[in-house]
Amino acid sequence: MSLLKDLLFKVPLTLSVEIFNKLMEEIEREALLTEESVKQRLQACQLLLEEGKLSEEEYDKIEIELIERLHKIRGESNSVREVK
Repeated sequence: MSLLKDLLFKVPLTLSVEIFNKLMEEIEREALLTEESVKQRLQACQLLLEEGKLSEEEYDKIEIELIERLHKIRGESNSVREVK
């Protein structure tokens, strides 16, 4: 029973955390220098959300980071954290 419980609950949660961490590492590692590259990353994350590979909470964290990056690229002083 414990194995079944682990497979149903712990494995999906662990995979979600791993996916989230890898995305965050890639965002930090990649030089998201253009507006287009940030938009593409946001679209990719939206796809993962729709496919159920990211939770709403994980998506929200990534979205905030990407939108803040977009503001920096555009030279805007507004911050998503300030708006929310």
